[in-house]
Amino acid sequence: MKKCILLCAFGIALSHPLVKAAENLKFTGTILPPTCEVDTTSAQQTIDLGQFSPQDFPVTGSTTAATRFQIKLKACGNGASGSKVWFTGSADNDDPTLLAISDTGTGNAMATGIGVQILDNSQQPIGINNTGSAAYPLQAGDNTLDFYLRYKSTLPVVTAGNATAVMYFDLTYQ
Repeated sequence: MKKCILLCAFGIALSHPLVKAAENLKFTGTILPPTCEVDTTSAQQTIDLGQFSPQDFPVTGSTTAATRFQIKLKACGNGASGSKVWFTGSADNDDPTLLAISDTGTGNAMATGIGVQILDNSQQPIGINNTGSAAYPLQAGDNTLDFYLRYKSTLPVVTAGNATAVMYFDLTYQ
């Protein structure tokens, strides 16, 4: 008698209009290989470009010597074979490929007629807020990406003052 009750109940449940056959669901996704971590010494840097006189910029387009800075990456996985770097910040009004000199809020006069130029490891210009650097090859483990900065005059006359700028960087991995 117990068998009949269970089978009857099961048969009634299957014939009920709210009971449907199971649908076929497909789930997709990707497991990404580990990329890299930005070393804490690279995340917030202060880079001294030096002290210069307005006479060091005799014509528009004059530049100072380049100063190297590095972005250190650690614990890169085997899946990260390369990285591009994008630099962003306020663009110079006279040359939008350069980083603008920014007011530090100290009340000191700001230099005018110059911006900061970003260069890749071959010392070729990289525009601010642009398409980014060429791809830097990465190996598993720790990697160092070299870049350079320099002042570049944007006007025929450069005036003395604070020449501080702020930029940010973003990485994409290949």
